[in-house]
Amino acid sequence: MAQPATRKLLVVGGSGFLGLSVCKHAIRQGWETISLSRRGTPELFKQGQRSEWAEKVQWEAGDSLEPATYQHLLENVTDIVHTVGMISELDYKQVVGAKNLCDAANGMARLAGEAIGMRDRGNPLRETPRPTFERVNRDTTITLAKEAAKIPTMDAFVFISASDIFPLVDPRYISTKRQAEQFLFARPEFRSIVLRPGFMYSHERPAATPLATAIQVANMITKPVAKELDTLPFGTSLTTPPLHIDTVANAVISGIAQKGLKGIFDVQGIEQLSRAPHQSVSASPASSPSL
Repeated sequence: MAQPATRKLLVVGGSGFLGLSVCKHAIRQGWETISLSRRGTPELFKQGQRSEWAEKVQWEAGDSLEPATYQHLLENVTDIVHTVGMISELDYKQVVGAKNLCDAANGMARLAGEAIGMRDRGNPLRETPRPTFERVNRDTTITLAKEAAKIPTMDAFVFISASDIFPLVDPRYISTKRQAEQFLFARPEFRSIVLRPGFMYSHERPAATPLATAIQVANMITKPVAKELDTLPFGTSLTTPPLHIDTVANAVISGIAQKGLKGIFDVQGIEQLSRAPHQSVSASPASSPSL
């Protein structure tokens, strides 16, 4: 007989790269799990490639910036996991979602162009505002946190942030993440858990694997001088280990499960949470958010 669900989880961005893994691990814990995303049911599952765990997820379509589209889902929710984010205001999904190296190279070229100011400012007359760092990384978090504060059963709000700025990425990527963190830690209604991973990868996205391997090699080479490199611009991009999405997802579940746990967890803290889900793990030294 299956164990009754002990928690009700809302995974925002649950049909995305990391969100799917969080949903999978939550279901394996026996938790009631709702995924909220613009697309609702992931395209992969619409095509009939659904796993057994996916049948147990409640896939819902909605806009995290429009509470009216998801307020009906919030009753008795105990925890919210925010996995929505963007690293470029251009076609960033061509990089993170690349199925081959050619698509990844094209996406990186776009990122490089954005880094030197070649970006599409959009048409101000369009009815639908285009995605920006402020809207996607910061405003979705703040909007959800305000709604979460109204839920009597609410316990933990997990926010997937980032360890540092990456080369070729607009600095607003990290500044909007930090602004979201600050807002969360100002809310007394729930405990905030912020995970700051670096580069994340999975074998479902083959183009990410060579980059993850290259980062791991760079970590090994630079280990003797890691502390010195961390003080240099982009130095942490050479010293921060990549993380598999299942490692991050495990850390999310562990953080929620540990009663009273809150704070900021860097890559090392994420790895500890993932490896020791039933042991106490301390937050990173940077326990309060800063820009």
